[in-house]
Amino acid sequence: MDKKRHHYIPKAYLKSFCDSSVKVLVYRKDNPYEAIPLSPDNTGFHKFYYSQPRPEGGKDHNALEDCFPSIETKWPRIVDQLYRRENLNDSLVDIFGFMVLQRACVPASRDAIEKMKAEEVKAKVRRLDAAGKLPPKPVGFEDLLDHVEVTIDPHQSIHAMVHVIRVTGHVLDRIGFFAIYNNIDVPFLTSDNPVIWFDPSVQDADLRP
Repeated sequence: MDKKRHHYIPKAYLKSFCDSSVKVLVYRKDNPYEAIPLSPDNTGFHKFYYSQPRPEGGKDHNALEDCFPSIETKWPRIVDQLYRRENLNDSLVDIFGFMVLQRACVPASRDAIEKMKAEEVKAKVRRLDAAGKLPPKPVGFEDLLDHVEVTIDPHQSIHAMVHVIRVTGHVLDRIGFFAIYNNIDVPFLTSDNPVIWFDPSVQDADLRP
């Protein structure tokens, strides 16, 4: 049976944020002050998000959706270790694998890839135009290329996920992360880049970095 709901945020991850009714609070960008309680199965997914065309025709809706659980199913054990405040450094490979998967699979990453590929197409068209290899533009539409919209086959961003996973993995290997626990009462974030943290419970007009 073909799977329709392809989760880009794993249910195993969302379950750690559930309340007593086994729901997570979801906020829409167009209405950020109204929380929508949803089960992990009903959020963080797009229909047929990982579907790919088959060489012989038709589409494969299950291959990637069936592949990712081999990484995602390790997350609950890691969360249990966190609750017990155990040493996580022996689990870093699994944590990095989960992080890399999230880096590559979310819509923001795929959207960025498709936008970059669209810009590559536009740049190539402009080079051809400058070289006189395109038909003349209609009179009154000399700026036609400024208004061209390019749509990229979503299958291309699925292919690019492999490259994103590989490159992100190389970066994590070179950085040398390790896990620490905060044993003081002051909450903190740490990073090798400047960080500005905002409390989401504070109204926008009252926010201070």
